[in-house]
Amino acid sequence: MSSKRELITQNIVDTLKNQQTARFGTITRDPGIELQDLAATAFPAVVIESGNEERTSITQGGLTQTRESFMDVNISVWTNSNSRVDTLRNSLIESVEELLDADPTRGGYALDTQLVSVVTNNNETAPYFAMGMTFQIRYLYFKYVILLL
Repeated sequence: MSSKRELITQNIVDTLKNQQTARFGTITRDPGIELQDLAATAFPAVVIESGNEERTSITQGGLTQTRESFMDVNISVWTNSNSRVDTLRNSLIESVEELLDADPTRGGYALDTQLVSVVTNNNETAPYFAMGMTFQIRYLYFKYVILLL
């Protein structure tokens, strides 16, 4: 059985892959893709990675402990255009946020999904320009205590 962390990240991948409103070229979880090797039709290229996480126990004692987690999911988007780069980035940010806002529960695995950060990078080598989005996902999971008698 996959962890909630994995299920949530996979839900984000599936949400972006299985939609018809925004045009993405490549959507992958492999951060090692070589931009120069991608065809022009593979852009915008999207890389999705689970990121940092903070966990807190919200119950104490008993055989089951409830934990609350705030997990970051990092989405990097690369474009290969020299024209209207800022407009394209803004459109992509809006599209990704709207797609993920459609189900903030990530298929029932999460309590909430929020876009918390957008970072643009104009220092890349033209024609490649990047932006990064960080979504914070809040979810609960249960930790079972094993008693040794």
